[in-house]
Amino acid sequence: GATAVHGQVQKRLFDGEAPTLHRLKGDKYSHHYGAQKRNAPNYQWLAPYLATGVLSMMLVFFVAVPIWFTTSYESSKRQYEAFAKNNRELLDTQFDRGQFSSRNR
Repeated sequence: GATAVHGQVQKRLFDGEAPTLHRLKGDKYSHHYGAQKRNAPNYQWLAPYLATGVLSMMLVFFVAVPIWFTTSYESSKRQYEAFAKNNRELLDTQFDRGQFSSRNR
């Protein structure tokens, strides 16, 4: 599944030999800061789990949260309309001029 696809992409991009123009033979520049660490332990095994976590959080944020917010919309709307009806005088004095004034309606 997804792990196999990730493994193929990882192998194609990072594990295979680089094109000849970008290839550095040996550890010629290993003493410089930022040089590639050959034979160093890496965390490539963690990448599929991180990607899955990020995609899951995006799914929750963009799909589940809006659905969750709209489930209580009707009851909130009823409560607000009841509040506006019961406190019409107070709200009219608060918005007695400007775009929210009921005189303009």
